[in-house]
Amino acid sequence: MSRPGDDDWSYFPVHTLPRGLDIVWCRFPELGVDGPGPKPRPALVRTVSLTEGHVAGYVEVCYGTSRMNSDLHAHDLIIANAAQLNLLGLPQATRFDIDKLVTLPWASEFFEPRPGSKTPIIGRLSDLEIAQLDTLKRIRAASARQKRQSR
Repeated sequence: MSRPGDDDWSYFPVHTLPRGLDIVWCRFPELGVDGPGPKPRPALVRTVSLTEGHVAGYVEVCYGTSRMNSDLHAHDLIIANAAQLNLLGLPQATRFDIDKLVTLPWASEFFEPRPGSKTPIIGRLSDLEIAQLDTLKRIRAASARQKRQSR
């Protein structure tokens, strides 16, 4: 993916960067493609960084999808409560694939406002979802330790 110094993107001003745990409307790249995906979708911001000189921002996001596949992705963050979906600006039940991360330039080619919005930032995880995410991290860490010990 593009890195600091790339002039190929239409960067947003750095003062508009999202914060970690914000939900953004994103053209998440398709596997093997070095550019924006064809369809905007929700993405969960994990980390934010600035280039040297603070002239451009980069956002690490995890993939959001309406495909639940909960048997295969039991340790992903799922938001399905109608009230929470509304508060978070999500159009439907969404699963954030915690393992599918990418760092993208904070640029209009990758991030766009949802129809009726002025910014690509559509919501922010509540304390409840943050607690769920922390629990998922602990479960994942314990599972990884168990796998290492069983080898």
